[in-house]
Amino acid sequence: MSAKPVRIELSTDEAACLNNALRREMQAAERQRGQPAWIGVDEYIRRLEACVQAVAKAFEKATRT
Repeated sequence: MSAKPVRIELSTDEAACLNNALRREMQAAERQRGQPAWIGVDEYIRRLEACVQAVAKAFEKATRT
């Protein structure tokens, strides 16, 4: 699957909330590893990790100025 980049504007508070929500979702997914209903959980976790990194990088950049 080819993904197109999407740009969104968030305040620093919104970015922090999104980061926290992504981390909670990643923790919940990690607890489901090995469950038969969660086929593809490793790929899902990798994508969540990429999202967390992108949000953290954008947040860091925004708060530097």
